[in-house]
Amino acid sequence: MHVPPVYRRWVTCPEPRPQASLRLFCFHFAGGDASAFRLWTTQLPASIEVCPIELPGRATRRSEAPITRFPELLDKLANMMLPFIKQRPFAFFGHSFGGITAFELTRWMRRNKAPLPVHLFLSACPALHLRQQPAPRISHLSDTAFLDEIAARFGTPREVLASEDVRAEVLPALRSDALVAESYHYAPEPPLEVPISSFGALQDPEVSREEAEAWRHQTTAGFRLRMFPGNHFFLATQRRKLFQALLEDLAPQFP
Repeated sequence: MHVPPVYRRWVTCPEPRPQASLRLFCFHFAGGDASAFRLWTTQLPASIEVCPIELPGRATRRSEAPITRFPELLDKLANMMLPFIKQRPFAFFGHSFGGITAFELTRWMRRNKAPLPVHLFLSACPALHLRQQPAPRISHLSDTAFLDEIAARFGTPREVLASEDVRAEVLPALRSDALVAESYHYAPEPPLEVPISSFGALQDPEVSREEAEAWRHQTTAGFRLRMFPGNHFFLATQRRKLFQALLEDLAPQFP
Protein backbone atom coordinates (compact mmCIF):
# COMPACT_ATOMS: atom_id res chain seq x y z
CA MET A 1 0.00 0.00 0.00
CA HIS A 2 1.28 3.47 -0.86
CA VAL A 3 1.75 5.45 2.37
CA PRO A 4 1.48 9.22 1.88
CA PRO A 5 3.84 11.41 3.97
CA VAL A 6 0.89 12.55 6.11
CA TYR A 7 0.70 8.98 7.41
CA ARG A 8 3.71 9.82 9.54
CA ARG A 9 2.58 13.29 10.60
CA TRP A 10 -1.09 14.06 11.33
CA VAL A 11 -2.11 10.43 11.02
CA THR A 12 0.48 8.03 12.41
CA CYS A 13 0.50 4.27 12.09
CA PRO A 14 3.29 2.66 14.15
CA GLU A 15 2.24 -0.83 13.01
CA PRO A 16 0.53 -0.86 9.59
CA ARG A 17 -1.94 -3.71 9.18
CA PRO A 18 -3.11 -3.71 5.55
CA GLN A 19 -5.41 -6.68 6.16
CA ALA A 20 -7.16 -5.13 9.18
CA SER A 21 -10.93 -4.79 8.93
CA LEU A 22 -11.06 -1.57 10.98
CA ARG A 23 -8.97 1.53 11.58
CA LEU A 24 -9.11 2.98 15.08
CA PHE A 25 -8.12 6.66 15.10
CA CYS A 26 -7.00 7.78 18.58
CA PHE A 27 -7.02 11.40 19.77
CA HIS A 28 -4.77 12.32 22.69
CA PHE A 29 -5.48 14.46 25.75
CA ALA A 30 -4.32 18.08 26.14
CA GLY A 31 -0.55 18.31 26.28
CA GLY A 32 -0.27 14.72 25.04
CA ASP A 33 0.90 13.17 21.80
CA ALA A 34 0.53 10.02 19.75
CA SER A 35 2.82 8.05 22.08
CA ALA A 36 -0.07 7.84 24.59
CA PHE A 37 -1.39 5.02 22.37
CA ARG A 38 1.95 3.33 21.64
CA LEU A 39 1.01 0.06 23.36
CA TRP A 40 -2.40 -0.01 21.69
CA THR A 41 -0.76 -0.63 18.33
CA THR A 42 0.56 -4.04 19.41
CA GLN A 43 -1.88 -5.13 22.11
CA LEU A 44 -5.15 -4.88 20.18
CA PRO A 45 -6.08 -7.71 17.76
CA ALA A 46 -4.63 -7.85 14.26
CA SER A 47 -8.07 -7.00 12.86
CA ILE A 48 -7.64 -3.43 14.16
CA GLU A 49 -5.11 -0.96 12.76
CA VAL A 50 -4.41 1.70 15.39
CA CYS A 51 -3.75 5.19 14.02
CA PRO A 52 -2.92 7.75 16.74
CA ILE A 53 -3.25 11.39 15.73
CA GLU A 54 -0.19 13.64 16.19
CA LEU A 55 -0.97 17.36 16.34
CA PRO A 56 1.70 19.95 15.46
CA GLY A 57 3.84 21.53 18.16
CA ARG A 58 4.73 18.38 20.12
CA ALA A 59 6.78 15.17 20.08
CA THR A 60 7.72 14.28 16.49
CA ARG A 61 6.22 17.59 15.29
CA ARG A 62 7.79 19.83 17.92
CA SER A 63 9.47 22.04 15.32
CA GLU A 64 6.10 22.92 13.74
CA ALA A 65 4.01 25.85 14.88
CA PRO A 66 1.11 24.68 17.07
CA ILE A 67 -2.50 25.40 16.19
CA THR A 68 -4.25 27.51 18.82
CA ARG A 69 -7.80 27.87 17.44
CA PHE A 70 -10.29 25.01 17.45
CA PRO A 71 -12.00 25.82 14.10
CA GLU A 72 -8.63 25.82 12.34
CA LEU A 73 -7.61 22.58 14.04
CA LEU A 74 -10.86 20.88 13.07
CA ASP A 75 -10.71 21.88 9.40
CA LYS A 76 -7.05 20.96 8.96
CA LEU A 77 -7.35 17.66 10.78
CA ALA A 78 -10.52 16.66 8.93
CA ASN A 79 -9.01 17.33 5.52
CA MET A 80 -5.82 15.46 6.40
CA MET A 81 -7.87 12.44 7.52
CA LEU A 82 -10.25 12.23 4.57
CA PRO A 83 -8.02 9.92 2.47
CA PHE A 84 -7.79 7.45 5.35
CA ILE A 85 -11.46 7.26 6.32
CA LYS A 86 -12.44 6.36 2.76
CA GLN A 87 -10.29 3.23 2.61
CA ARG A 88 -12.01 0.98 5.19
CA PRO A 89 -14.43 1.12 8.16
CA PHE A 90 -13.13 3.16 11.06
CA ALA A 91 -13.86 4.22 14.63
CA PHE A 92 -12.78 7.19 16.76
CA PHE A 93 -11.43 7.08 20.31
CA GLY A 94 -10.79 10.36 22.12
CA HIS A 95 -9.63 10.93 25.69
CA SER A 96 -10.46 14.21 27.47
CA PHE A 97 -9.54 17.03 25.04
CA GLY A 98 -9.28 14.30 22.40
CA GLY A 99 -12.91 13.40 23.03
CA ILE A 100 -13.99 16.91 22.04
CA THR A 101 -11.92 16.57 18.87
CA ALA A 102 -13.36 13.14 18.02
CA PHE A 103 -16.95 14.26 18.59
CA GLU A 104 -16.67 17.45 16.56
CA LEU A 105 -14.76 15.67 13.81
CA THR A 106 -17.65 13.21 13.51
CA ARG A 107 -20.11 16.09 13.18
CA TRP A 108 -17.81 17.74 10.59
CA MET A 109 -17.87 14.50 8.59
CA ARG A 110 -21.67 14.47 8.69
CA ARG A 111 -21.97 18.12 7.60
CA ASN A 112 -19.59 17.48 4.72
CA LYS A 113 -21.21 14.17 3.68
CA ALA A 114 -18.04 12.20 4.38
CA PRO A 115 -18.03 8.63 5.73
CA LEU A 116 -18.90 8.36 9.42
CA PRO A 117 -17.22 6.19 12.05
CA VAL A 118 -18.88 2.91 12.91
CA HIS A 119 -18.42 3.78 16.59
CA LEU A 120 -17.46 6.79 18.69
CA PHE A 121 -15.59 6.21 21.97
CA LEU A 122 -15.47 9.22 24.31
CA SER A 123 -13.26 8.82 27.36
CA ALA A 124 -12.95 11.18 30.37
CA CYS A 125 -14.94 13.74 28.39
CA PRO A 126 -18.11 15.47 29.65
CA ALA A 127 -21.14 15.70 27.38
CA LEU A 128 -20.48 19.03 25.73
CA HIS A 129 -24.08 20.23 25.66
CA LEU A 130 -23.93 20.37 29.48
CA ARG A 131 -20.99 22.79 29.49
CA GLN A 132 -22.02 25.66 27.30
CA GLN A 133 -20.58 28.13 29.80
CA PRO A 134 -16.81 28.20 29.18
CA ALA A 135 -14.44 27.31 31.98
CA PRO A 136 -12.28 30.17 33.34
CA ARG A 137 -9.42 30.98 30.98
CA ILE A 138 -5.98 29.83 32.10
CA SER A 139 -3.78 30.16 29.01
CA HIS A 140 -2.60 33.64 30.05
CA LEU A 141 -1.35 32.58 33.49
CA SER A 142 2.29 32.27 34.52
CA ASP A 143 3.83 28.81 34.21
CA THR A 144 3.43 28.08 37.92
CA ALA A 145 -0.17 29.30 38.12
CA PHE A 146 -1.05 27.56 34.87
CA LEU A 147 0.28 24.20 36.07
CA ASP A 148 -1.45 24.67 39.44
CA GLU A 149 -4.75 25.02 37.58
CA ILE A 150 -4.04 21.90 35.51
CA ALA A 151 -3.31 19.95 38.71
CA ALA A 152 -6.49 21.20 40.39
CA ARG A 153 -8.78 20.48 37.43
CA PHE A 154 -7.50 17.07 36.40
CA GLY A 155 -5.90 15.64 39.52
CA THR A 156 -2.43 15.51 37.99
CA PRO A 157 0.16 15.02 40.75
CA ARG A 158 1.86 18.35 41.41
CA GLU A 159 5.27 16.69 41.73
CA VAL A 160 4.91 15.50 38.13
CA LEU A 161 4.05 18.96 36.85
CA ALA A 162 6.90 20.49 38.87
CA SER A 163 9.57 18.45 37.11
CA GLU A 164 11.88 20.20 34.65
CA ASP A 165 11.25 17.52 32.04
CA VAL A 166 7.53 18.21 32.08
CA ARG A 167 8.05 21.95 31.79
CA ALA A 168 10.38 21.48 28.84
CA GLU A 169 8.53 18.73 27.00
CA VAL A 170 4.85 19.16 27.85
CA LEU A 171 4.22 22.77 28.88
CA PRO A 172 4.34 24.27 25.34
CA ALA A 173 1.83 21.70 24.05
CA LEU A 174 -0.36 22.15 27.14
CA ARG A 175 -0.48 25.90 26.58
CA SER A 176 -1.36 25.61 22.89
CA ASP A 177 -4.04 23.03 23.68
CA ALA A 178 -5.45 25.30 26.39
CA LEU A 179 -5.81 28.03 23.76
CA VAL A 180 -7.58 25.57 21.45
CA ALA A 181 -9.96 24.53 24.23
CA GLU A 182 -10.70 28.15 25.13
CA SER A 183 -11.64 28.88 21.51
CA TYR A 184 -14.09 25.98 21.36
CA HIS A 185 -17.84 26.71 21.47
CA TYR A 186 -20.49 23.99 21.39
CA ALA A 187 -23.26 24.48 18.83
CA PRO A 188 -26.43 22.33 18.96
CA GLU A 189 -26.95 19.85 16.12
CA PRO A 190 -29.18 16.78 15.78
CA PRO A 191 -27.94 13.60 17.49
CA LEU A 192 -25.54 11.43 15.52
CA GLU A 193 -26.56 8.16 13.89
CA VAL A 194 -23.37 6.68 15.30
CA PRO A 195 -23.18 4.46 18.41
CA ILE A 196 -21.44 6.16 21.33
CA SER A 197 -19.59 4.56 24.22
CA SER A 198 -18.71 6.85 27.11
CA PHE A 199 -15.94 5.90 29.53
CA GLY A 200 -15.61 7.65 32.89
CA ALA A 201 -13.59 7.23 36.08
CA LEU A 202 -14.96 6.93 39.58
CA GLN A 203 -12.43 9.34 41.08
CA ASP A 204 -12.23 11.86 38.23
CA PRO A 205 -12.40 15.42 39.64
CA GLU A 206 -13.12 16.87 36.19
CA VAL A 207 -15.89 14.68 34.74
CA SER A 208 -18.80 13.37 36.82
CA ARG A 209 -20.75 10.19 36.13
CA GLU A 210 -23.75 12.32 35.14
CA GLU A 211 -21.67 14.26 32.60
CA ALA A 212 -20.28 11.04 31.14
CA GLU A 213 -23.76 9.48 30.98
CA ALA A 214 -25.33 12.49 29.25
CA TRP A 215 -23.61 11.56 25.97
CA ARG A 216 -26.61 9.26 25.40
CA HIS A 217 -28.50 12.35 24.18
CA GLN A 218 -26.02 12.82 21.31
CA THR A 219 -26.83 9.56 19.52
CA THR A 220 -29.82 7.74 18.04
CA ALA A 221 -27.80 4.58 17.34
CA GLY A 222 -27.07 3.07 20.73
CA PHE A 223 -25.24 4.14 23.86
CA ARG A 224 -23.25 2.50 26.63
CA LEU A 225 -21.63 3.98 29.74
CA ARG A 226 -18.78 2.33 31.65
CA MET A 227 -17.16 3.66 34.80
CA PHE A 228 -13.61 2.57 35.66
CA PRO A 229 -11.54 2.82 38.83
CA GLY A 230 -9.08 5.70 38.93
CA ASN A 231 -8.85 9.39 38.12
CA HIS A 232 -8.88 11.47 34.94
CA PHE A 233 -5.88 9.59 33.54
CA PHE A 234 -7.28 6.07 33.84
CA LEU A 235 -6.33 5.71 30.16
CA ALA A 236 -3.01 4.17 31.29
CA THR A 237 -3.99 2.34 34.47
CA GLN A 238 -7.10 0.65 33.04
CA ARG A 239 -5.78 -0.12 29.57
CA ARG A 240 -6.71 -3.82 29.52
CA LYS A 241 -10.26 -3.11 30.70
CA LEU A 242 -10.53 -0.39 28.05
CA PHE A 243 -9.45 -2.87 25.38
CA GLN A 244 -12.10 -5.33 26.53
CA ALA A 245 -14.76 -2.60 26.39
CA LEU A 246 -13.66 -1.49 22.92
CA LEU A 247 -13.82 -5.01 21.55
CA GLU A 248 -17.21 -5.71 23.12
CA ASP A 249 -18.72 -2.55 21.64
CA LEU A 250 -17.18 -3.07 18.21
CA ALA A 251 -18.35 -6.72 18.02
CA PRO A 252 -21.83 -5.92 16.58
CA GLN A 253 -20.13 -4.16 13.66
CA PHE A 254 -17.99 -7.19 12.85
CA PRO A 255 -19.90 -10.35 13.83
